[in-house]
Amino acid sequence: MFKKSLMVFVITLLIYPLSTLALTIDEVVVYALKSNNAVKSQEYTLMARQLEASSAMLIFFPSLILQYNYDYSWDNIVSSNKLNQSGDTSSFSSYANLNLFNGLSDIFTYQVTGLNRDVAQSKLTSINYDTVLDAQTAYINLLKAKSDLDVAESNLKLLLLQKQDAQISADNGLIAKNDLLQTEAYVASAQLQKITALSAVTIARQKLEKVINRKVVDSEELIEPMLLDITLENEDVLKDKMFKNRSDIKQLEQSYEISKRNEYMAISGALPKVDMKVGFYGNGNSADPFSGIPNSAQKDNNVAVGITASWNLMGIATSTANTISKKKERQALAYSIADSKQNMVLELQSSIENYYTSKAQLVQAQAVVKHAEENYRVRKNLYDQNAATTTELLDASSLLNEAKVAESNARYSVISSVYKLERIIQEKLPVHDNITIQ
Repeated sequence: MFKKSLMVFVITLLIYPLSTLALTIDEVVVYALKSNNAVKSQEYTLMARQLEASSAMLIFFPSLILQYNYDYSWDNIVSSNKLNQSGDTSSFSSYANLNLFNGLSDIFTYQVTGLNRDVAQSKLTSINYDTVLDAQTAYINLLKAKSDLDVAESNLKLLLLQKQDAQISADNGLIAKNDLLQTEAYVASAQLQKITALSAVTIARQKLEKVINRKVVDSEELIEPMLLDITLENEDVLKDKMFKNRSDIKQLEQSYEISKRNEYMAISGALPKVDMKVGFYGNGNSADPFSGIPNSAQKDNNVAVGITASWNLMGIATSTANTISKKKERQALAYSIADSKQNMVLELQSSIENYYTSKAQLVQAQAVVKHAEENYRVRKNLYDQNAATTTELLDASSLLNEAKVAESNARYSVISSVYKLERIIQEKLPVHDNITIQ
């Protein structure tokens, strides 16, 4: 029984080896986030900022210095006898230097490193959302290109049948040669439409491959997101979500805080600096700095503690100018943030209108397709009964082709507008699920 079941399973795999190959939009997003070069670059940038923020605390620790010197010399100590005597000396010093007050610039520097880390994190989040949208857009564009290709192939097949009928009718003298030539012109146009659609599929696939950084084979079935007919929340609610969630807004606000800290650091340049130094010093007449120097009035080993205060009075003017400059930069950034928020609101409003417009266009396009299909069926029956002209039949097929193209455009425009809205408010909308294309 087991062997029989295994054989059926193997035969099934051999008969349907490609039916299991499918690529969903969620899988495309995962591929993009794992392999996108911009994401990888920003991830390493974030790592660098995190390490800088972690090591920034060391600015408050004292500096520890160890120094050793060794000298060898030849001294002429008895000039009358021209006797030369060689000797060596050494010294060792160790000291700790602690900044007691540095105009608070060290505190602001520490805060800036933390803010730089936060900016890098916000930027990474923003790039991730952009990458998600790029992957979704590339996937939808490939779906649309494939749909347009299906429409083009269907149109060409229909016109080829009409050409065949027209050729028979022309050979039997039932229609004028001009009608045959008109049909051939429509066929040529349909062939161009198919070539253009094939090219669009190739370009769309290449763009998707770039986003996800892997090949998309022809045997992979694309799973089309299904639309659910819902009503979006009102604009004010979506606007609040946008301002709350958008990582690029957070990035701008964090940059503004950095600008403030830079302004404070410029002010600190006008304040005095106080350092404390504690050191141990040793001298020797050999390679050993602790052996001491015989017959010397200089202390061989000593410990010294000192405090140094300095104040660059001329630096006050420079600091004042830098402070004014940093303040102007901060004010410019404040206006830039306000302008960015206005642009985001406009983008949100446009996307909301585009979503509802696309939905209306889809409903209208679906109705037009039904009408065009029925119109073609009627014209074809009349043509077969010699009650309709070749031009009327060709016009009917042309209208059907245009209606199908318009329906495809509207359908994928709705899907794209949903993903665009999700990027704008940086939150998932419950408006789609995954189903297999029929």
